[in-house]
Amino acid sequence: MKTGLFQPLSLAIGLRYAGSRRSNRFVSFISLFSTFGIAIGVAALMVVISVMNGFEGQLKGRILGVIPHVVLTNQDGRIEAHPDGLPDLAKLPHVVATAPMLDSEGMLQSPGQLTGVSVQGIDPALWPKEDILHSQMLGGRLDSLKGGEYQIVLGQGVARRLGVGLGDPVRLILTEATRFTPFGRVPAQRIFTVSGIFGVGADVDDQIALIALADAQRLLRLPPETIGGLRLWLDDPFAADAVIKTPLPAGYQWQDWRRERGELFQAVAMEKRMMGLMLVLIIAVATFNILSALVMVVTDKEGEVAILRTMGMNEAGIVKIFMVLGASSGVIGALFGALAGLALTLGLNPLLNGLGLNLYMAAGGSGLPVIVEPVQVVTILLGAVLLSFSATLYPAARAARVKPAEALRYE
Repeated sequence: MKTGLFQPLSLAIGLRYAGSRRSNRFVSFISLFSTFGIAIGVAALMVVISVMNGFEGQLKGRILGVIPHVVLTNQDGRIEAHPDGLPDLAKLPHVVATAPMLDSEGMLQSPGQLTGVSVQGIDPALWPKEDILHSQMLGGRLDSLKGGEYQIVLGQGVARRLGVGLGDPVRLILTEATRFTPFGRVPAQRIFTVSGIFGVGADVDDQIALIALADAQRLLRLPPETIGGLRLWLDDPFAADAVIKTPLPAGYQWQDWRRERGELFQAVAMEKRMMGLMLVLIIAVATFNILSALVMVVTDKEGEVAILRTMGMNEAGIVKIFMVLGASSGVIGALFGALAGLALTLGLNPLLNGLGLNLYMAAGGSGLPVIVEPVQVVTILLGAVLLSFSATLYPAARAARVKPAEALRYE
């Protein structure tokens, strides 16, 4: 008798056992319960991970669409506009665009309000056209920022706090460039006109103000060839490590988005891992049901196992029979769970709408953000199947140790 891996006889007998009605209804109930448990666990894991992917992707697209991905600068935050000895930044991995920038902390004052902002001096002509700010302008245009015209683009949260709209004047005060007068130390300040308001649906709407690079240089009393750094846009902000490992000449350094937002995304990643672990435990509990049901099946089938042994089947063949029998519940449960999880994930927002539970949960939208990663789907599916196989090892080994003489003594 052949004993190759899952040879036809072992596979046929295992599937026959899996499809037959058992005399012990309690064992059948446990097997069915374990199949549903795995299906529910796989479906829940897929839904939760997809929603967490959506939230992470939304944060990455909205927040990191405004915050610089990577900046080449120095310790003082001031470099030459065209420094010598640098690598070709446009040819670095994942880099899609570069542009000079100048940032500073300041205050914005309207006739009735005062608020702190992070000011970025930019050149809109050098910004990539697919940048999120071009598509998230609620009023005005980013291209309105031209040197010498003293225009300013505000986040909608900043504009709301100041109570200003398009065409309104605001006073920008930069404490970095101060001068001494007979009245004391006076910060650099200038009246700007609001020429645009953007809203990406994240906290950066309450923090960012954009002005022309030339205007920022004048306010900070810097020469035209001095900038704060060279800003790099990446096709994936999470690939910043591939850029910052590039060596730079002495005096220059890399800065990336993790300096300001690293803790936020670390918290999101940790939450996703913990939620995944909790749902994996649900699948693990279901696999323990497979183990207990299979142990009872082995006890119930000792006579048949003994007959197979007397007919010449070796221990490896017996092990494979019960591995097929036990794993069939896991495979069926994983497949049905994956199909149910995909259907539920793709139809989650319509389902919430139908149940009247569609709360305003996503910034800038009216539903839960969902991103299905095929690699994660395959990993969850294979993980559930492997857990099911592992649960069959002990009962299958126990069945292989059945001694035909003892099992058939009273037959």
